Amino acid sequence: MRRTLVLTLSMLALPVIAAAAGPDFTQHGPLEVGRRIVRWTKASETTGEPRVLDTLVWYPAAPGTGTPDAVTENAEVAEARWPVILFSHGSCGVPGQSPFYVETLASWGFIVAAPPHPGNQTFEPECTSGQDPEAIADSYANRVADIRFVLDQLIAGSADETSPFYRRVDPRRVGMSGHSFGGQTTLRVAAAEPRVKGAVALAPASANGIVVRTPTMIIGSELDSLTPFETTVRGAYAVLQGPRYLVELQNTGHCAYALLCAPSFCGTGCEPGTLDLEQAHDLTLSYALPFFLKYVAGNGRFEDRIQPGNEPPFAVVHAAVPGTLPARRLPTR
Repeated sequence: MRRTLVLTLSMLALPVIAAAAGPDFTQHGPLEVGRRIVRWTKASETTGEPRVLDTLVWYPAAPGTGTPDAVTENAEVAEARWPVILFSHGSCGVPGQSPFYVETLASWGFIVAAPPHPGNQTFEPECTSGQDPEAIADSYANRVADIRFVLDQLIAGSADETSPFYRRVDPRRVGMSGHSFGGQTTLRVAAAEPRVKGAVALAPASANGIVVRTPTMIIGSELDSLTPFETTVRGAYAVLQGPRYLVELQNTGHCAYALLCAPSFCGTGCEPGTLDLEQAHDLTLSYALPFFLKYVAGNGRFEDRIQPGNEPPFAVVHAAVPGTLPARRLPTR
């Protein structure tokens, strides 16, 4: 029965995935999930040297080629033109830092691509000996170009018969997300890239000097000592001029959106008595997924989930300025 449901959903694509009343967006969606690593190489914006982007891509897997509630390496991509979300990791993070987030998005019908930002990853010398200001400046100069390049490659792959993503990418439905430095990158990409239809920035660093008219949701944390909610996060929200949402997760900190919470790396919010990561992850998904469904996939059925007055415990929607629903499009073959 489930296999028949998955096949039907993959044929019709995302606008009908959430048709059943009351889906739980914190849970694995109806689609099997595949993951593969794709190597793309571009020139550095600062040095011109090759910049290798071993990009992690999660996606809806063809029925029977994946495993329910798990991720299958190199599974076949399910038929349909799927919407795309790009994900940018935090400073001295890694592309796979938020598996709860990217895997769940893929299970609900998105292709999620997370490139590395070379010179600003956990295991690299620029991070293992402390965050190097020059390396951070170099990453800042390269991050938006990294994201745009990966989006270009995915779209090109959709027209390439040799690509696993041949006829699987919908270039008209593109979203952007990221955490911390990646949250700032999210806002910068949303400001610069017209193909992005919706963005979710998680605990973003300051993003001064830009204007974002793309529909955007910012999710921050009450106990965050690295990007404090009342200063940094509200300041990031101030650059938004389009449809926009500001959500606060209470009793948690900067790493509410990552794989682990370590005080030495995450600051406050990891102490006993704060939200455990599973609770924080569930709250993140309960806001990000309905947002992406509306503004990227074109399904506004669950917009009420992201409005004030419907918050679950430990979440507050401080602002919600909704926009109109994009025109719904059925996928092309």
